[in-house]
Amino acid sequence: MRDPGRRRRSLTHVGGAIDTEGDRADAERLQLWLAVGAAAERLYVSFPRVELNESRPRVPSFYVLDILRAIEGRIPPVPSIGQRAMDAGGARLAWPAPLDPSTAIDDFEHDLSILGNLLASSGESVKGRARYLYELSPELSRSLTYRWLRWQRRQWEPADGIVRSTDVTRAALAAQRLGARPYSLTALQRYSVCPYQFLMAAVYRLAPLETPAPLQKMDPLTRGDLFHQMQAGALRRLQTDGLLPLSADNLAAAHQRLAAAIREVQDREYDRLSPAIDRVWQDEIASMTHDLQIWLEKLSEEGAEWTPERFEFAFGLNDTAGRDVHSTAEPALIDGRFKLRGSIDMIERHRKMRFLRVTDHKTGKNRTQRGQTVVDGGRVLQPVIYGLALKALFPEETVYSGRLFFCTTAGGFTPYEIPLLGDAPKRGLDVLEIIDRAVENGILAARPASDVCQWCDFQVVCGRDEERRTKRKDAKLFADLDALRDMP
Repeated sequence: MRDPGRRRRSLTHVGGAIDTEGDRADAERLQLWLAVGAAAERLYVSFPRVELNESRPRVPSFYVLDILRAIEGRIPPVPSIGQRAMDAGGARLAWPAPLDPSTAIDDFEHDLSILGNLLASSGESVKGRARYLYELSPELSRSLTYRWLRWQRRQWEPADGIVRSTDVTRAALAAQRLGARPYSLTALQRYSVCPYQFLMAAVYRLAPLETPAPLQKMDPLTRGDLFHQMQAGALRRLQTDGLLPLSADNLAAAHQRLAAAIREVQDREYDRLSPAIDRVWQDEIASMTHDLQIWLEKLSEEGAEWTPERFEFAFGLNDTAGRDVHSTAEPALIDGRFKLRGSIDMIERHRKMRFLRVTDHKTGKNRTQRGQTVVDGGRVLQPVIYGLALKALFPEETVYSGRLFFCTTAGGFTPYEIPLLGDAPKRGLDVLEIIDRAVENGILAARPASDVCQWCDFQVVCGRDEERRTKRKDAKLFADLDALRDMP
């Protein structure tokens, strides 16, 4: 029989001969001897007794058996080793500390052991017995005090976050008001979801770390971005070639321009996204192509009344590459008070009345309520606020309406239009006033809407229980927020 160990030892590399299994075992045993020999007074030996992933006992390693044999001169039965370790340490999965504090191997285990025994006891005899932890660690004292204030106090405290404006914070908050710097609608819509999320994302401008990963399944944000790029590219080609407004006569030519725009975006974004599975990419592109073709036909049906005039019209953005040529770096000043920046998907002009309409394309489901939804509790601001921004940028124009166009199969290719000649503009201004007042007064603590924490980018900061925790608090402080969420 051939000796694989001998052949392996005959091979060499830069550092010498290649180690065999026996060499590695001898090296590990030497490390054990060195560790045992380094002990000056006492030696603590531990080993995992339970396989957590599979919930089954683990067999002691050979090194544990070597140590027991060196101490006792024999190897005890394996089942007794785990029981002896349990009796000596007393640690368990639910409380990783021994029952007897004197057997703890460090300060952490000692404190946990004392707390475990106190929690298992009852009555006045244990009251105040753990106060020494407060005195030894000011960090622990502050942490536990803040936790008590956050969970047990009905009043809002600084431990809950920013809940009031003070001499220290007043100047900083003033610099973040809606009249002091421009906000995007995406940022403003976060306030209704949770004021703390608005603070983190829009004021502190924090965002989760983006970790590059091969595209295996196209997420909704990536799909929406590609869809909007294809739409804007197609509309620009149609405008350049004089095919707007669309009609049945030029629809075939329009489909050719759409196909060219889809190919352009597909070729450019494929290299950037590096999809791991080509089939996933191809299926998504095919699905978007189908939806875009139906969207183009819907657009042609409106060609007799509305003419698309500007696409991806940006304002208040420093980077206007790929945007409408009329885009401006100046933000819109709404009602002379509130600065706004953003990009309007499409601006249309009525062919007879000559007034304008704002259209925001949506790739998700249509959750509007016909004839009722205006700002949807501050979560849908594009139709109204973009209309106000367009009026501020072009005061000589009449902005007739703002529209959401759900232009995919998921949205049913349905439009939802909100007239801007009635009460809708005032409701939009009310939303801006509420958010601006919250920034001015420093009312930016966490108070999430129902079932939003699980989708929040900042769950790692707050945890999943903020909705339950904040329901215990006095609701008066967030009366404006509640009024905003009640807006249709």
